[in-house]
Amino acid sequence: MDSIVTSNENINDLRSIVIPDELDAGKCFGTPRATLVCLLRRLADDLENVGGIESAVPEVAINSWSLATRRVPCLLGRTFAHPKIQDGKTAASSELFYLDRDRGIARTLSRWYRLGSQVEFDHWQGRLPPTFDD
Repeated sequence: MDSIVTSNENINDLRSIVIPDELDAGKCFGTPRATLVCLLRRLADDLENVGGIESAVPEVAINSWSLATRRVPCLLGRTFAHPKIQDGKTAASSELFYLDRDRGIARTLSRWYRLGSQVEFDHWQGRLPPTFDD
């Protein structure tokens, strides 16, 4: 459940778009290609083995969460035990690739989340802008 996090926050809405090699000069919207490949490989491995995480509980938790979009599906909520975001701070996750409400887990591009209580998206209307998990 270790995570690789990119430092470029300008790609939060564009991570899923990869431009041709001759245009990207070694980066995919600011993320080094090797970093993106590593993230996607880890995501693919996690999705392939999702049945095996029953005994492992993700470290990072998200409470008062709802599904949201940033041109891609994501989670919006208050995170706990996140490596870069202060506990209880509102955050939007990277792209959501897997969601299992029954098991209380979700996998985004950057990490697994343990799901706490879910709220309707309207709960977040008019509240402070979130921190983005890259």
